[in-house]
Amino acid sequence: GNMLVAQENIARALGAIDGTNRRRKRGATDAWNATKLFNEFRERMGEDKLQELLHLDKKVTMAFVIDTSSSMADDMIHVREYIQQLVEEQERAGVSATYVVATFADPSSASSRNDRKFKTAASLFNYLDALEPTLGGDCEEKTCYGMLQALYNNNFMRVKNAAMYVFTDAGSKDCKMQTTTIIRILQYLKASAFFILFDSCNPSIIDSNYVEIAQKTGGFCLLIRDNGVYNITDTVNGAFENDALICGEHSDNSNSVVGQGSEADRRKRQVNTFGRGRGTPGLVDVVKEAEKRILIDTSIEKFKVVVTITPAELLSKVRLEKPADGNTERCEGVLSNGEPSIVVNTSIADNTVVMDVTANNCPCTGYWLLKYPEDAASFSYSVKSTGEYLVTFDSYFVDEVGPSRVANYAPCLGIEEYLVIKLNQGEKVNTETLSAKIVGLAGNTVHWEGQLAADEASANTYIVKLIIPSDMGTEGFRIMLEGKIVDGTLFQRMSSNYFVPTGSCLRLGEVTNYYALFPNKKTFIDVEISNNNEVEEVYSVICSNSKNYGISVGGPTIATVGVRKKKNASSNPVLLQPQQKALYRVVVQAPKKLSRGKTVTVTCRVTTSTDELLDIIRLTEMEERFN
Repeated sequence: GNMLVAQENIARALGAIDGTNRRRKRGATDAWNATKLFNEFRERMGEDKLQELLHLDKKVTMAFVIDTSSSMADDMIHVREYIQQLVEEQERAGVSATYVVATFADPSSASSRNDRKFKTAASLFNYLDALEPTLGGDCEEKTCYGMLQALYNNNFMRVKNAAMYVFTDAGSKDCKMQTTTIIRILQYLKASAFFILFDSCNPSIIDSNYVEIAQKTGGFCLLIRDNGVYNITDTVNGAFENDALICGEHSDNSNSVVGQGSEADRRKRQVNTFGRGRGTPGLVDVVKEAEKRILIDTSIEKFKVVVTITPAELLSKVRLEKPADGNTERCEGVLSNGEPSIVVNTSIADNTVVMDVTANNCPCTGYWLLKYPEDAASFSYSVKSTGEYLVTFDSYFVDEVGPSRVANYAPCLGIEEYLVIKLNQGEKVNTETLSAKIVGLAGNTVHWEGQLAADEASANTYIVKLIIPSDMGTEGFRIMLEGKIVDGTLFQRMSSNYFVPTGSCLRLGEVTNYYALFPNKKTFIDVEISNNNEVEEVYSVICSNSKNYGISVGGPTIATVGVRKKKNASSNPVLLQPQQKALYRVVVQAPKKLSRGKTVTVTCRVTTSTDELLDIIRLTEMEERFN
């Protein structure tokens, strides 16, 4: 239920479950036109937004992860067509690119690498033209194995701007255990994953692991049906559907939304009537309305409210009311007459109602009221908006401030963190009024709030030091930004990405040798694990690296709050009491021969009974030691 808050129409992407786990061929002549699809993207989003979505605003590495199982034979021509269109978009954007191709099938050889690098489009297509699917035949493939091969390719790891495109007609059989790793690496690299899916295997299903990876990295899933109909889910701009796409002619809120909230497992309220009515003596059902406030400011030209409510018969009782004290001078046309121009599209199958509000100039400012029956079993909503100068922001956490800080998308409960907000259209905002709140996905509860301070090292960036309350739980939250536009209008924005905090915390500390590997030398990495839960927990630590160099995790030193003396332990896993920390030293042994400038990725994974934590460090190979 709470996941509905993170994306309005995620259920539409999953579709109806088909119990027949069989593949079916699709002819090469079926309707499919990549050029038409990208032209539709361009028309709806605009050139700049399309390039930004595809990471084509600067030099890029494009990784293509291709299913080469036998059922893809009829779809390989469409794979080439889609890649051809991507390359044309890259050339249209005028940016240079490096191409990486990784293939996968089932069975596959885990001992061999199936990734290749190409510096020119010509060499890329020479390879693709010769690529022939041969293996496999069932409906699940080792998709994440192929993605990891591309991720660990040195060219993908080193780049600061990358996008991954996965082509398959099947669900995954190995992503359940690998999804967290892949998401963390992509987020660390600020890269996006896009899934281009064919319907030979599952004509109406998108693997939930694919949806999660795309959702949390700013990509989308595209399902190409046998008749050429596209079903696309996307977390950057909502859903690519006629009744859900929010792009606008000028700009959209790709980084933030106006509001969100959910309430699940609500019970029907009853009041004592002292014996009146039928049924249970003394009790009678009373249906009341609940309401959510949506703050609309002068930068918003139109907005969309998406509501999911159960049971389905309550859809017709959801209402959206214009502010009673709104600024009517900002409204033109129908809105100025007191009747907002609202188009309602309902979908009983999805228990969803969509309301569009538009105006010639700007919707009435102030608090709009979203009203719904209080006895709903579950309720969630989100609001997205468009405008020429729409205020948006991006948010993430860092362990420390400074030029070497690394974004952290898995903040810890009870640990000091820095919240970083990057503001778009900062010149339209009175920055002295900015404040932030941590808002839980469940119930819209505010768990923390504080004023923001400008980051002197970066324009339009604001930082606040905080400790996420330990008692808020781990169901997840978004960041709410509040303040005033320069004309004095109040505004609120919610972060598009949501954060799932952990009761346990993993931090990679000091790294020796200046984050470098030297021939036949050891590089040491300090690892700290803390138990911020209210109960004891068992922790298992495993570290690996992308080059399979020698690596070991030493026995931990245990520190207890209020106790000066630390205790050495030799076990892994290790048992930690509440508020205890375990300090590890990880040793990476470099071989005698190294390639100067190559990147080695060290990944440390910590597992507990409830959490799986992951952190990454990149080391650079050097041919000789420097002073």
